[in-house]
Amino acid sequence: MLGERWTVLIVRELLLGPKRFTEILGRMPSIGPNRLTDRLRTLHTIGVVAKAEPAPEYALTEFGEGLRTPIIGLGLWGLGLMSGGVDSSTARPDMVALCMTEAADPGRLAGLALECDVDAGERFSMSVRDGVLQVRSGPSPASSASTIVCDAGTFIELSLGSEMPSAAVSSGRLTTGGDSAAVSRLFEVFADAARRHVAVQPAPLAT
Repeated sequence: MLGERWTVLIVRELLLGPKRFTEILGRMPSIGPNRLTDRLRTLHTIGVVAKAEPAPEYALTEFGEGLRTPIIGLGLWGLGLMSGGVDSSTARPDMVALCMTEAADPGRLAGLALECDVDAGERFSMSVRDGVLQVRSGPSPASSASTIVCDAGTFIELSLGSEMPSAAVSSGRLTTGGDSAAVSRLFEVFADAARRHVAVQPAPLAT
């Protein structure tokens, strides 16, 4: 089931929260509406996806949520091959943040309370409560949320630790609002997690 083309990518989109058909299609325009309909029908049949009513949104079921750790794990495994960094022209900042939900050390998140609205070329939100990080598509519903405004490349560099928040603010590449100290601390946690995963990169084979 998961080996069919596009299936894992559809589930990956729904890890960021429920989405309408058109929203999923907008993220993966090459799939085409007919194939997306077919894949969603299959995922619904096997109990991975449910269609919310009355809102016409697709969401992961409890059974589908069981794919969260292995799918994010694929992203973290790939990070270990990217010692030279992530290509910000193709990588999505919301997916980088999603990977951090599994990679970030809960101990380092402990004591951090943050609700944050991110505009990094696309809108998504991050929240930290009780040592748990959550990332969802769209703006934060909290009216008092902190804000992060930057381009995709800056967000990815901050997350990988190749750019410091203070330096990005000084250069004008990053603008924060609200609890800026908590935002900086969250990026420090991200950078620590990224360094740990890049460190497991295998040595090149001898020629």
